[in-house]
Amino acid sequence: MLDGLAARNGGRAGVATLVAILLLGLGLRLGEAWDGRAPVYDATAYAAIAANLDRGEGFTVGPGATQPSSNYSPGLPLFVAGVYEVTGGVHERTARVVLALLGVLGVLLTYLLGRRLTRCLLFPRYGEGKVDSPVVAGLIAALAVAIYPALLEYQGMLMSEPLAATLLAGAVLSVFWAAAASSGPPGGGSPARWLVPGVLFGALALVRPEYFGVAVLVAVVLFALGARRDWRRALAASAALLAAALVVIAPWTIRNAEALGRFVPISTGGGQVLFAGTYLPSDGNPERVGAEVVERHPELFGPQALQKLRLEQILARLAAHRYPSMETDQALSKMGKEQLWDDLGKEPEFAGFVAKKVWRLWGHGPREVMQEPGWELLHWALLAFGLLGLGVLVWRRRWEAALLATVFVSITALSALLVASPRRVLVMLPLLAACAGVGAVWAWQAMRERRQPQGAGAAAEG
Repeated sequence: MLDGLAARNGGRAGVATLVAILLLGLGLRLGEAWDGRAPVYDATAYAAIAANLDRGEGFTVGPGATQPSSNYSPGLPLFVAGVYEVTGGVHERTARVVLALLGVLGVLLTYLLGRRLTRCLLFPRYGEGKVDSPVVAGLIAALAVAIYPALLEYQGMLMSEPLAATLLAGAVLSVFWAAAASSGPPGGGSPARWLVPGVLFGALALVRPEYFGVAVLVAVVLFALGARRDWRRALAASAALLAAALVVIAPWTIRNAEALGRFVPISTGGGQVLFAGTYLPSDGNPERVGAEVVERHPELFGPQALQKLRLEQILARLAAHRYPSMETDQALSKMGKEQLWDDLGKEPEFAGFVAKKVWRLWGHGPREVMQEPGWELLHWALLAFGLLGLGVLVWRRRWEAALLATVFVSITALSALLVASPRRVLVMLPLLAACAGVGAVWAWQAMRERRQPQGAGAAAEG
């Protein structure tokens, strides 16, 4: 068994390198989790909700909250509250350590993704007894995720991105596993295998609600890919994936119906991010929305509103003024849709607005540490080699490229419509790193082939 494990992972050298990367990722994450970091606002809210759940006070941020607790996605605080239940009390450091361990699992899943994507391209080995190309690609991908600073810093507070990144990596890898039963594009094998990615996508949606829409698109793409072989089995596979995701989400939707008195699938924050994301005066920067709203509506705000009020409070006051009879999130959703329709009529201005938002999303990682030259270079290397790797998969006509592109394009489009936060890229980091591993190995292999003397390959075959 151990010999087989070593053979699949580049022999002793490959396994040793992987273990070293995992230990490095573990050490960095445990260090952050143990020491902790000054939490950002969302992390403070998640921590408060989890603590209140453990105390039996319900899903609430508590007194003094600046927005409804239903605006927050439930996945992370529910998970942390579960940790508190198991460990016997509110111990945030323990929760951070557990999340750090899941973060290391994300590093391992990234390795498996990079290895899987490169193996399907059938790169040649680097020589007898040496680590093969798929393992090298997986190791490159795993190392990038293991040391990516912004992801590490969020392990020092209760933030959803590290957990979501692990769930997304697991969901995509499980799609590859389920599709392996058909020895080709998805659509074969037992539909029961597709329940696993469905459950993971459902859990991911509870942590990051926008990924339920991604799961729907993934199911559509999987059906389209598999329908060419057997549309009935492809439909069964896609339906199983979506059904499993819905089963995971349904209990919280039912809870929302009882607690809020209306249909809310996961959270109520969509209206706020739609309005903020389509507010042209902000020039694509969500941090400027509050100031621009206050400046344009002086009748609603005092002279020091920006020092006293957070963005959600400013938008809630504006929503109450425009539509006093509606719930805040419903009013902001209505205002956001009206605003988007107006924006579309200003084509040149809106196109530039969207371009700035896409640049804000991908141009650099979140947190100030990603502005440092070395880490900025790492980010750009991942983008460059990631695009190259995805391009290679498309060029080789691999169906995996369609799945990965669905995730990248849908989240980019959603960010262009809503708030373009670089934090969204952190969730996709394992997929980006896996593609970068493919790109780096392909580029190295291309250089090796170009350096070989003409006729060397024919001589070797003879």
